[in-house]
Amino acid sequence: MANNSGIFYIGAYGEAAEPTIYGCRLDEESGRLAVFQRLAGVEQASFLAAHPNGSILYACSEVGKTRGKPGGSVHELAIDGATGELEALGSQLTHGEHPCYVSVSPEGASLYAANYSGGNAAVFPLSSAGRLEEPASAVIENPGELGPMTSRQNKAHAHSIGPIPGTPFVYVADLGTDTVYIHRRSVDGRSLLRTSALRVEPGSGPRHAAAREGSPYMYIIGELDSHVTVARLGEDGSLEPVQRLSALPEGFAGESWAADIHLSADGRFLYVSNRGHDSIAVFEADAADGTLRLIQHESTGGSYPRNFALSPDGGWLLAANQNSGSVNVLRRDPQTGLLQGTDSVLSLPSPVCIRFL
Repeated sequence: MANNSGIFYIGAYGEAAEPTIYGCRLDEESGRLAVFQRLAGVEQASFLAAHPNGSILYACSEVGKTRGKPGGSVHELAIDGATGELEALGSQLTHGEHPCYVSVSPEGASLYAANYSGGNAAVFPLSSAGRLEEPASAVIENPGELGPMTSRQNKAHAHSIGPIPGTPFVYVADLGTDTVYIHRRSVDGRSLLRTSALRVEPGSGPRHAAAREGSPYMYIIGELDSHVTVARLGEDGSLEPVQRLSALPEGFAGESWAADIHLSADGRFLYVSNRGHDSIAVFEADAADGTLRLIQHESTGGSYPRNFALSPDGGWLLAANQNSGSVNVLRRDPQTGLLQGTDSVLSLPSPVCIRFL
């Protein structure tokens, strides 16, 4: 695709008859946003992922029932190489209710989906072109002790699943059991074998994780207590906790739920979104031991920032503010990691995920 560095996609909550996936472009000079496509047909498009070859976009349909059968689904959409526009190709059941996360293995041979209400995760084999040609090849269950917050931790809640870059391992973060499970990919990529598990602080509710190829450190955000857990990944797939610290300002007493977490491309800075405090927490990461130092809180310019994304050039952060119906652009200094609000904003209903190509 020519000049694709500014192309990104937004997933949003909404009914199938409404636009829930938006093709957009970021002007990397000015930070301005523009929509070039509005696509209906995917109900509650809560999370997106792109194939490494850049030709397929995958979208979760976060619903409890699909075509009369229990569970949600994952959709595949072809990306036009010249324009970035999307065309629906097909879908597969995820074998669990309310899938809320989808990711792709680094080589592009497997797709992973986490089913929040189903409490499990699914593995899908992909063709060499990235197509979903078969149903799920494995459904992964991770039973464990439930956390103490009974209103949110009444059962297992797989909230994310993703490959750990540069390793044969895949993590599953389960909010209900306060546990991050580590699995090794099978040789054919069609299944996962659990190797270890890290139970984080009870009641923290692990949601998402971030890791970078070449570093043994994982950063896990707890939705329920807004704390980041730093853990070291061993060669055998074991996780050892190193540090735990809050993503909220000291003394903050309001209600807030952490959501997304991302590392900068160089691994020097970590970013976390706070829903309620409505901010991005910025941390500096120590290159030697992976530990974090909080350096900033910056307003997202809207309400309830769920997902966010760093632009490929590292100069911008785009925040999906679900409740205010806005995607707000923050300027990022690649040298200091610090953020600054701008007046660039895109208004659309219930944006919840942003994915750059």
